[in-house]
Amino acid sequence: MKSSLLVGLGCICSVLSARGASMSISSNPGQDVMMKVDLPANNTEGVPVSCSFTFQTAKGLLGPSSNPTSQSGFANSAQDLFAITVQPATKAAFVHFFLTSANGNVLLVSDVNARVAKLLSPPWKDDAEGFLRVETIQGRKAQLQTTDFAHAPFQSHTFWVNVDAMGGITVAP
Repeated sequence: MKSSLLVGLGCICSVLSARGASMSISSNPGQDVMMKVDLPANNTEGVPVSCSFTFQTAKGLLGPSSNPTSQSGFANSAQDLFAITVQPATKAAFVHFFLTSANGNVLLVSDVNARVAKLLSPPWKDDAEGFLRVETIQGRKAQLQTTDFAHAPFQSHTFWVNVDAMGGITVAP
Protein backbone atom coordinates (compact mmCIF):
# COMPACT_ATOMS: atom_id res chain seq x y z
CA MET A 1 0.00 0.00 0.00
CA LYS A 2 2.81 2.42 0.82
CA SER A 3 4.51 1.93 -2.56
CA SER A 4 1.26 2.69 -4.41
CA LEU A 5 0.90 5.82 -2.30
CA LEU A 6 4.41 6.91 -3.29
CA VAL A 7 3.67 6.36 -6.98
CA GLY A 8 0.33 8.13 -6.69
CA LEU A 9 1.94 11.22 -5.18
CA GLY A 10 4.61 11.51 -7.83
CA CYS A 11 7.62 9.83 -6.32
CA ILE A 12 10.95 11.60 -6.73
CA CYS A 13 13.68 9.01 -7.32
CA SER A 14 17.45 9.07 -7.69
CA VAL A 15 19.82 6.14 -8.29
CA LEU A 16 23.59 5.81 -7.76
CA SER A 17 25.02 2.65 -9.28
CA ALA A 18 28.22 1.02 -10.45
CA ARG A 19 29.79 -2.43 -10.63
CA GLY A 20 28.98 -3.22 -6.98
CA ALA A 21 26.02 -2.20 -4.88
CA SER A 22 23.60 0.50 -5.92
CA MET A 23 21.65 3.06 -3.95
CA SER A 24 18.30 4.55 -4.88
CA ILE A 25 16.38 7.26 -3.10
CA SER A 26 12.68 7.95 -3.35
CA SER A 27 10.90 10.80 -1.68
CA ASN A 28 7.34 11.36 -0.61
CA PRO A 29 7.63 15.17 -0.23
CA GLY A 30 6.61 16.48 3.16
CA GLN A 31 6.45 13.01 4.71
CA ASP A 32 9.39 10.66 4.25
CA VAL A 33 12.43 9.59 2.29
CA MET A 34 13.31 5.97 1.49
CA MET A 35 16.88 4.90 0.81
CA LYS A 36 17.29 1.48 -0.81
CA VAL A 37 20.52 -0.50 -1.20
CA ASP A 38 20.72 -3.28 -3.79
CA LEU A 39 23.61 -5.75 -3.69
CA PRO A 40 24.53 -7.93 -6.68
CA ALA A 41 24.35 -11.73 -6.67
CA ASN A 42 27.99 -12.14 -5.58
CA ASN A 43 27.06 -12.43 -1.88
CA THR A 44 27.31 -15.73 0.03
CA GLU A 45 23.82 -16.86 -0.99
CA GLY A 46 24.45 -16.17 -4.67
CA VAL A 47 21.28 -14.11 -5.06
CA PRO A 48 20.75 -10.35 -5.16
CA VAL A 49 19.97 -8.71 -1.81
CA SER A 50 17.94 -5.56 -1.29
CA CYS A 51 17.15 -3.55 1.83
CA SER A 52 15.47 -0.22 2.42
CA PHE A 53 15.40 2.40 5.14
CA THR A 54 12.60 4.94 5.58
CA PHE A 55 13.22 8.26 7.31
CA GLN A 56 10.28 10.38 8.45
CA THR A 57 11.17 13.94 7.46
CA ALA A 58 9.10 16.92 6.42
CA LYS A 59 12.02 18.67 4.68
CA GLY A 60 13.59 15.71 2.84
CA LEU A 61 17.29 15.31 2.16
CA LEU A 62 19.93 18.02 2.31
CA GLY A 63 22.58 18.12 -0.40
CA PRO A 64 26.06 19.61 -0.18
CA SER A 65 26.49 23.34 0.42
CA SER A 66 27.14 23.76 -3.32
CA ASN A 67 23.72 22.23 -4.15
CA PRO A 68 21.57 22.00 -0.99
CA THR A 69 18.42 20.90 -2.84
CA SER A 70 20.12 17.77 -4.24
CA GLN A 71 18.24 14.60 -3.29
CA SER A 72 20.71 12.11 -4.77
CA GLY A 73 22.84 11.10 -1.78
CA PHE A 74 26.53 10.21 -1.94
CA ALA A 75 28.58 7.13 -2.84
CA ASN A 76 32.25 6.29 -3.21
CA SER A 77 33.55 4.77 -6.44
CA ALA A 78 33.86 1.30 -4.86
CA GLN A 79 30.13 1.44 -4.04
CA ASP A 80 30.76 0.24 -0.47
CA LEU A 81 30.15 3.55 1.33
CA PHE A 82 26.94 5.52 0.82
CA ALA A 83 25.62 8.52 2.75
CA ILE A 84 22.59 10.76 3.02
CA THR A 85 21.82 13.85 5.06
CA VAL A 86 18.27 13.86 6.43
CA GLN A 87 16.83 17.32 7.17
CA PRO A 88 13.85 16.99 9.52
CA ALA A 89 13.55 20.77 10.01
CA THR A 90 15.30 23.99 9.06
CA LYS A 91 18.75 24.26 10.70
CA ALA A 92 18.73 20.56 11.62
CA ALA A 93 20.52 17.83 9.64
CA PHE A 94 21.55 14.27 10.43
CA VAL A 95 24.02 12.13 8.49
CA HIS A 96 23.55 8.40 7.93
CA PHE A 97 26.25 6.11 6.51
CA PHE A 98 25.46 2.84 4.77
CA LEU A 99 28.32 0.35 4.36
CA THR A 100 28.17 -2.69 2.10
CA SER A 101 30.41 -5.72 1.77
CA ALA A 102 31.01 -8.27 -0.98
CA ASN A 103 29.39 -11.02 1.11
CA GLY A 104 26.03 -9.23 1.24
CA ASN A 105 26.22 -7.33 4.51
CA VAL A 106 24.68 -3.87 4.81
CA LEU A 107 25.51 -1.78 7.88
CA LEU A 108 23.57 1.36 8.82
CA VAL A 109 25.43 3.92 10.93
CA SER A 110 22.64 6.16 12.16
CA ASP A 111 24.48 7.98 14.95
CA VAL A 112 27.04 9.77 12.76
CA ASN A 113 26.30 13.20 14.28
CA ALA A 114 26.94 11.94 17.82
CA ARG A 115 30.10 10.06 16.82
CA VAL A 116 31.50 13.04 14.93
CA ALA A 117 30.60 15.50 17.71
CA LYS A 118 32.80 13.49 20.11
CA LEU A 119 35.74 14.03 17.75
CA LEU A 120 35.39 17.82 17.43
CA SER A 121 36.37 20.60 19.78
CA PRO A 122 34.03 23.41 20.90
CA PRO A 123 32.13 25.19 19.48
CA TRP A 124 31.84 22.72 16.57
CA LYS A 125 31.19 19.79 18.91
CA ASP A 126 27.77 21.14 19.97
CA ASP A 127 26.90 22.28 16.44
CA ALA A 128 27.60 18.84 14.92
CA GLU A 129 25.13 17.17 17.27
CA GLY A 130 22.22 18.98 15.62
CA PHE A 131 23.51 19.95 12.18
CA LEU A 132 25.91 17.90 10.09
CA ARG A 133 25.90 17.50 6.32
CA VAL A 134 27.84 15.46 3.78
CA GLU A 135 29.77 17.49 1.22
CA THR A 136 31.38 14.63 -0.73
CA ILE A 137 32.81 11.11 -0.42
CA GLN A 138 36.18 10.01 -1.78
CA GLY A 139 37.26 6.44 -1.12
CA ARG A 140 36.72 5.73 2.58
CA LYS A 141 36.77 9.44 3.46
CA ALA A 142 33.74 11.71 3.81
CA GLN A 143 33.91 15.48 3.81
CA LEU A 144 31.42 16.83 6.36
CA GLN A 145 30.27 20.31 7.34
CA THR A 146 28.68 21.70 10.48
CA THR A 147 27.33 25.22 11.00
CA ASP A 148 27.05 27.44 14.06
CA PHE A 149 23.50 28.82 13.83
CA ALA A 150 23.64 30.34 17.33
CA HIS A 151 25.79 33.31 16.37
CA ALA A 152 25.34 35.60 13.38
CA PRO A 153 26.95 35.70 10.95
CA PHE A 154 26.72 31.92 10.69
CA GLN A 155 30.11 30.21 10.48
CA SER A 156 30.71 26.77 9.01
CA HIS A 157 33.40 24.20 9.69
CA THR A 158 34.29 21.71 6.93
CA PHE A 159 36.50 18.70 7.66
CA TRP A 160 37.23 15.11 6.57
CA VAL A 161 36.58 11.86 8.43
CA ASN A 162 37.70 8.31 7.69
CA VAL A 163 34.97 5.65 7.74
CA ASP A 164 36.21 2.09 8.21
CA ALA A 165 34.45 -1.05 6.96
CA MET A 166 32.73 -1.57 10.34
CA GLY A 167 31.44 2.02 10.65
CA GLY A 168 34.23 3.39 12.83
CA ILE A 169 34.77 7.12 12.31
CA THR A 170 37.99 9.07 12.88
CA VAL A 171 39.05 12.58 11.92
CA ALA A 172 41.19 12.44 8.78
CA PRO A 173 44.51 14.31 8.75
